[in-house]
Amino acid sequence: MLKDLLEKLKPSSKGKGAQSTTIATPDISRVIKMPKPETTTTETPSSPIQDKASQVHDPEEMGALAEAAVDDLSGQFEAWMQMDLNRLKDAWAAAQESDATPEDYRNLYTCAHNIRGVAGSYGYPAISRLCGSLCTLLSDTAPGENSALINLHVEACRAAHTSIGRGESSQSVADAVCDALEQRVARKTSNS
Repeated sequence: MLKDLLEKLKPSSKGKGAQSTTIATPDISRVIKMPKPETTTTETPSSPIQDKASQVHDPEEMGALAEAAVDDLSGQFEAWMQMDLNRLKDAWAAAQESDATPEDYRNLYTCAHNIRGVAGSYGYPAISRLCGSLCTLLSDTAPGENSALINLHVEACRAAHTSIGRGESSQSVADAVCDALEQRVARKTSNS
């Protein structure tokens, strides 16, 4: 996917035909003072990072470097997911208080919405589905309403997080829970 994007960004001469467009380059020398090039012929050793950056132009190689960077980050996905779920749990605890305000429910919605957006990328598609269903429910919920159903969503997210990587049966259970909660939310929001 990234390689295709990089290919699209490469300049091409296709479709230009006989017409040539010249792009004017503005003179910014009065605004930004450019350093004067060094006139000495003594070579100074450059850093390996600069050498690597100046050599990388091939989209295939750039794509491979980007994928390696994502692989490096994937080790942190577990910790990020846990922090996001802790925020969701804390937001739900605040929304359950007797003096909960619509702002508390907006905070809960925001937590669920953020998790919905990243959970799939982190490798937690069931949690993404559950948070999507929770967002649908919360968009049609006033403070104090639907507490049991909201609680089921929050707890199902936490359970799905702990069951990841435990085999195909845990994934089928997570899918069944998602299906059941999505159907319940659909019935609840269609009655409103």
